Amino acid sequence: MSYKLPVSVVIVSFNTKDLTRKALQALYNSHVLPEQVILVDNNSHDGSAQMVREEFPQVLLVESKENLGFAKGNNRAIKEAATQPFVWLLNSDTETGNRTLEQLVAYMEAHPEIGALGPQLIYPDNRLQSVGGYFPSILNVFYYLFPFVYFLPQAWRAHFKSIALFPQSIPERGLDLEYATGAALLLRRTALDQVGLMSEDYFMYFEETDMCWRMKKAGWKIRAIPTDPVVHVYGGSFKSTYDKKRLKLFQESLAIFVKKNFSGMKKNIILLELFCFGNISILLKKFKR
Repeated sequence: MSYKLPVSVVIVSFNTKDLTRKALQALYNSHVLPEQVILVDNNSHDGSAQMVREEFPQVLLVESKENLGFAKGNNRAIKEAATQPFVWLLNSDTETGNRTLEQLVAYMEAHPEIGALGPQLIYPDNRLQSVGGYFPSILNVFYYLFPFVYFLPQAWRAHFKSIALFPQSIPERGLDLEYATGAALLLRRTALDQVGLMSEDYFMYFEETDMCWRMKKAGWKIRAIPTDPVVHVYGGSFKSTYDKKRLKLFQESLAIFVKKNFSGMKKNIILLELFCFGNISILLKKFKR
């Protein structure tokens, strides 16, 4: 292989040794490799760090003595170690396609207005996964808390601007979004340098939404494009998608985002929705399947 892509891949892991191994194996099976791979281990107790040292010595391993969370873990890697003009945030519960990164970088290089770019995401059973969505609003937060929209005909769903898009294949022209999912998100370093890294107010969830909010305000575009799909287990650090702790963390981060970025009646109504219906929503989603 004569060249590598000008990318610093950043993976943050916490007690996901087997998933992390698969993520690294898939990444190193790519048609063209990244220039740099950094893995931040958030004080795992399952032997993750030792596995990386023994099986992937080419990875720059950063071992934290505490669980920093997603934002702090990624920020530490970017500030202390990342050297390339593009940064690919990659979850430890993903498996990238053979040409995913190559396709993302080529698109980013051809479109200098893009600050953040996401690929096609799928579940392990090949079902399509949401690739991003829209900033919180009074209406779409209500949809999130009471997801009755999922029971509407597919054709009607497109008219609802959800916090997270309904799973769909990305059209050839791509999807312009307000934020793209952080599971496999390619970032332009110049955009990061302009708007700042991920806000460390969040332990998990909404870090990428907050960052994309600042990018959009600075004039950068956010997009997802059709690529070799990235398999994303989704919530690999939790027992299931509907794990009570995961849902609670999501709501807490949503509240932080609203408090930071909104004001007036919009802010107060969304916070009231979360206060009144948050626990009911978690209980309903527990029985969703």
